[in-house]
Amino acid sequence: LEMIEPELPDSQLSHKDRRRAKQLAAVPVVLALAAYIGQILTSSLVTSQPLVLISLNATDPMLLLAANQSTATAFLIVGSIRLFAPDLFLHQLGWEFGPATKSYLKNELGPQSGILRSIAALERWFPRVGWIMLFLIPGYPMCLLAGITRMKRLPFILVNLAGTFCRLLLIYWVSSVFNGPLGTVIRFIGRYSLPFTLAMFLLVALQTRRRMNNGPKS
Repeated sequence: LEMIEPELPDSQLSHKDRRRAKQLAAVPVVLALAAYIGQILTSSLVTSQPLVLISLNATDPMLLLAANQSTATAFLIVGSIRLFAPDLFLHQLGWEFGPATKSYLKNELGPQSGILRSIAALERWFPRVGWIMLFLIPGYPMCLLAGITRMKRLPFILVNLAGTFCRLLLIYWVSSVFNGPLGTVIRFIGRYSLPFTLAMFLLVALQTRRRMNNGPKS
């Protein structure tokens, strides 16, 4: 089964192409911003609305906390939808513009962007073991790289969803094994809800400032 199509040539994006790229990037950007909101609201949501929490922020620590407070079925459904939601847009962005996607990201995010550094570290291995990498780490950089290297959509979806589902199963299993310690952590967060929320707000502010410092200087 051929999973890869010929790669597009590198080129600069026209004004029309840049507008299209921004449209495709809109959903992943909004979800990335939602993750910050979820991080700030962790103490308010983790016990009362754990599924809302992972709808906003589906990083591994939040998934682990929410798994401790959720049924397996609801956790797997909501987690899978949230994690996969930006991936088709990212894949399409890379698919439509090929290597020029990296130039676009450099102009938008700056040359020191974590996404660009991740793509640079991963792309040398992708032609040989791309589907394994996508299964293991189906995040923003990997989905962009899958599109840039022209991985076909159906294999991309199947491998991505399989990896995402296995990741969630593993997290739910870990949460059940460490049910006691996680419960203690969640009770601690609830008890000190206000200081924890303030700490998360400061952490998000620092993360945002660092990203702005690493962004384009123009």
